[in-house]
Amino acid sequence: MTEFDPINMELRESLSRLGIKGILYDLDDTLIYTSEIFAACMQEYTAKVSEETGLEYELISKTLQTINDEEYKTKGVSPKRWDSVVDRMAVIFEGHGESVLGNLDILHKIYTLEPRIRPGARTTLRTMSEAGAKQGLITHANVEWTHRKLDLLGLWDNFQTVVIVDENGHKGPENWKLAMDNLELKPEECLVIGDSLSGDIIPGASLGARTMWLNNASSWSVYRVGQVPESTLTIDGVSDLLSTLGSLR
Repeated sequence: MTEFDPINMELRESLSRLGIKGILYDLDDTLIYTSEIFAACMQEYTAKVSEETGLEYELISKTLQTINDEEYKTKGVSPKRWDSVVDRMAVIFEGHGESVLGNLDILHKIYTLEPRIRPGARTTLRTMSEAGAKQGLITHANVEWTHRKLDLLGLWDNFQTVVIVDENGHKGPENWKLAMDNLELKPEECLVIGDSLSGDIIPGASLGARTMWLNNASSWSVYRVGQVPESTLTIDGVSDLLSTLGSLR
């Protein structure tokens, strides 16, 4: 695709008309599938513990999900969160600690698996670059795991800046502002796209950026907690980004 390609030229016109010079993306469940890896490993862990202990699968699953959500509030997305989760579960399921604690490695396997890239992600990144838009990545995850994902999927070259938010904290406006500053852009010149209301959309909108929310991209309920900013557009996936931009006025 060249700058004279009709699609490329239409995108350039849309970006210019909207005053958008930069696209800032979340990574997990925005550009790549991540929650499905968490779900698969949590299901495997639950099944193994249920088989070994005789405890009901649904009871273990609900307890695991509830405690994980609670630990996220204080420990962020650190892989060490799972150690605290199973420690608490061992107390709840007294007498079954050997199985509850002994299968922790299944949960840590999350950080060794290669994620799938979401449909349209590569095309969107390439087309935006060809249209002259600056691109940044703001992700809240373990640094080593983030590097592994970007290496495995060959995504580094798509971004002029990559901001990795402290795994022990939470993503906020200051992280998105840092990426904007790195790209030498004002918030109103940026479009923020992500799957988390509290981590992506609300912070982006509070800065004055345009926002697009992938509201069904993640199965993690904590990412849908909060009030959707009035100006935010909801899309099903990153593959809708290009067509949605073209329809904006």
